[in-house]
Amino acid sequence: MGECPYCKHNWTYREKLLGYALKPRTRIKCPECKEYLEPSTLSIIYDYIAILCVALFIFILIPIMSWPIVPSLLISFIMFLLYLLLFQPLTVRFKHYEYNIKDKTKG
Repeated sequence: MGECPYCKHNWTYREKLLGYALKPRTRIKCPECKEYLEPSTLSIIYDYIAILCVALFIFILIPIMSWPIVPSLLISFIMFLLYLLLFQPLTVRFKHYEYNIKDKTKG
C-alpha cells in the first residue's frame, strides 16, 4: 500500500496525507527517488465510490432524516474528515504508467 513502483519506497501515513490526500493534483513526486507517480486506477475508483457515498449521505440521507442543522452539519463534517484523513491515505496505491508520446525531433 503506497509503495513507489520505481524505488520501492513505502510511503508513511504522513507522506500520503500531506503529499497526496491534501493536494489537489493527479501526480506527485516520490520523496526518495523524485520520480513522478500517479495513483493506480483502483485507487481512483475507490476515491470515486467513497466520494459518492459521502455525497449521498450528506445531500440525500441527512435532509430526509429531518435532523436539526447542528447535528447534521457535525455528522457531515466528521464524514468528510474520515474520508480525507483515513480512507484516502490508507487506500492509495501508486502505479508506473507508460505513455505513447511521439518524439517531435524525429518527425
